[in-house]
Amino acid sequence: MSKGSKQKYKQFTISSVEEGMVVLGSLISMTIISLNKYNEYFKEIETLKDRYMGLQEQTKEEIYIPSKEYDDINDKLLYRQRELLTAIADEQSASFSYKNLRKLLIKKELIDRKLSTQVDGLLDEFLDLRNWSFHNPQSLLVATKETANKRLPKELEGFLEIKPQLNPLAIDKVTHYDLLMLLSLVLHVSRRSEEFSLILENMKADYAEMNQKIEPPMMMIINGEMTPDVRYIEVPRINRLCGMRGDITQISMAIQKSKYDGSDKSFNDWVINKNYSEEN
Repeated sequence: MSKGSKQKYKQFTISSVEEGMVVLGSLISMTIISLNKYNEYFKEIETLKDRYMGLQEQTKEEIYIPSKEYDDINDKLLYRQRELLTAIADEQSASFSYKNLRKLLIKKELIDRKLSTQVDGLLDEFLDLRNWSFHNPQSLLVATKETANKRLPKELEGFLEIKPQLNPLAIDKVTHYDLLMLLSLVLHVSRRSEEFSLILENMKADYAEMNQKIEPPMMMIINGEMTPDVRYIEVPRINRLCGMRGDITQISMAIQKSKYDGSDKSFNDWVINKNYSEEN
């Protein structure tokens, strides 16, 4: 099969309301899972803040948080923030996010609802944050040079030139954080949690609107009455290496590498579980 034929698997075509809901539903699921974890880790960092603020009040001395404690929580927060930004604001051509999906849904007239100026602004902000945090931007190096030059005392300008240290190469190893860093992180995560929640509310509102466009709408029985209101339920499961989700990941990677052509041989070359006689 030609490379062009393999490329077609990289695109998920949306030609109906139902297909649009499949994509939006997957993004809602990703957002709910990561936002729940994000809020869980927020509680952990609030506990850490309360402990060290209490310690400072007792000792009346400047308090520093060991990097092991700070980084362990911050790393978890950063991971979930990246997952949220991927679901909400990723605009790579081979990806789906709420930001680019919504443009497509409006273009195809699958949704009509307008976003508020605040939510539109948040989506743009999250795209900037996503692009900055997912890469190693040159702006960091420019900012480093600018900061060093701007911090040079005025009386030394013209007499002292800042040169980078090239050998030995200095590698920063943070050992402690001051309490203000921790307090700033708590405020930042609190604000981000509210913003992510606002985006999730709008994702759900779009999903509900699309459900109403199905003829007839998908109905549920709630309190003995039929209603088109959408309900979100958690389904507990065990994640297995040789399960269906593992195979989905493998096939997705094969598609991304243009190695999958839709044949049984291509499928079986990539999946982990070779026996499909049993339900995964």
